Amino acid sequence: MRGQRPASLRRRSGRTALLVTGMPRSGTTWLARLLAASPEAALTGREPMNPRGRQYGLAGTLSRWTRLEEPSLRQRVALRSSYAGLNLAVYSRYGRSQWLAPLPAFRVVVKDPFAMLSIPTIRRVTGAQAILVYRHPGAALASYRRMGWSPDLDELALALSSFAQGNRLSEALGPPPSNDDTVAAMAWFYNALYGVALADLRREPSTVVVSHEELAGAGMPGVRTLFDRVGLALGAGVEADLNAKGGASTAASSLHNFHRSPELVAREWHHKVTDSERRRIESLTGTTTAALEAARLPVG
Repeated sequence: MRGQRPASLRRRSGRTALLVTGMPRSGTTWLARLLAASPEAALTGREPMNPRGRQYGLAGTLSRWTRLEEPSLRQRVALRSSYAGLNLAVYSRYGRSQWLAPLPAFRVVVKDPFAMLSIPTIRRVTGAQAILVYRHPGAALASYRRMGWSPDLDELALALSSFAQGNRLSEALGPPPSNDDTVAAMAWFYNALYGVALADLRREPSTVVVSHEELAGAGMPGVRTLFDRVGLALGAGVEADLNAKGGASTAASSLHNFHRSPELVAREWHHKVTDSERRRIESLTGTTTAALEAARLPVG
């Protein structure tokens, strides 16, 4: 019985869930909501593996960034129920059509940056199709500054200790820098998170890699390429989201603004970092970015 799924979770076979993941502030929420605008999909909203504050933290089993290799029974049940749309604890105000998620005719979209360290395990446990989204690291730097956040360097280093040793990632990364050097800290964070996800592509090649900036600027033809790849139908809601005309600015206290133009959002970071900062962070992340570019789904 240990390896079997309850009947209530097995009934979704054939309707593979979609996991949208990537570094925090990389466009995961926008992309998840865009996918959920399909007439065939529903977004539950809350991030199942988010350990912060009063978030779900995978049924309270996580307290920090974690790489799941051998999840416990409780963690497997939490993952399966979340990716089947049957777990009300991962419904939130950021969801879209979430009350349709349990219906067999709909595909569940799960948005979870904290899942990017565990894509093969999530695929194995839930069958979910992963979409890994990335932005220019300068965009993440600008967004973190706006939010007043700092990268979780020590916590991430602890989460990756065993993985890094087996994959020589620790040698490439070096020790985490001080958060006082915001450019170096963001570069290390970016390289660590995407370094793991790129290594996992060898274990889980079904993962679809997309560039936020490319997709946001590609229009409906580019979005159609992605939707075709993951087997989702387009709809009027998708085009409406893509053609949003709101301004790019957002209040410092706002986590999200769903009325902004995606194309403007994708470019606005250029005005929020200096030229020297941009050049430095590009230099520090060049190898990782090149690997992401080589692996991405071309939609432009």
